[in-house]
Amino acid sequence: ICLYCGEHFHKRELSRDHVTPVSRGGQDTWNNLVTACIRCNLQKAGRTPEEAGMQLLAIPFTPTHAEYIYLQGRNILADQMEFLAAHFPRTSPLRQRLS
Repeated sequence: ICLYCGEHFHKRELSRDHVTPVSRGGQDTWNNLVTACIRCNLQKAGRTPEEAGMQLLAIPFTPTHAEYIYLQGRNILADQMEFLAAHFPRTSPLRQRLS
């Protein structure tokens, strides 16, 4: 999913976008990276989302180990998922996906 337009794409049609561009001191970290479709990434270019008149649909975050395992998208058995979910922080944006 592109975190600017919200459309779903195949992973080869998505790119990593630095919310704060590297040219502006942005880091290559979880908190500064989102997925973007090629069109949105080109539209944003070397600007921040605000400068480009674009809005992020979700705030990037650093996942915990349990969240990272979930985000890998592998097959997780129900009892394993229950264990992982119990280790998600109360404020995890992933909690809403599980309900």
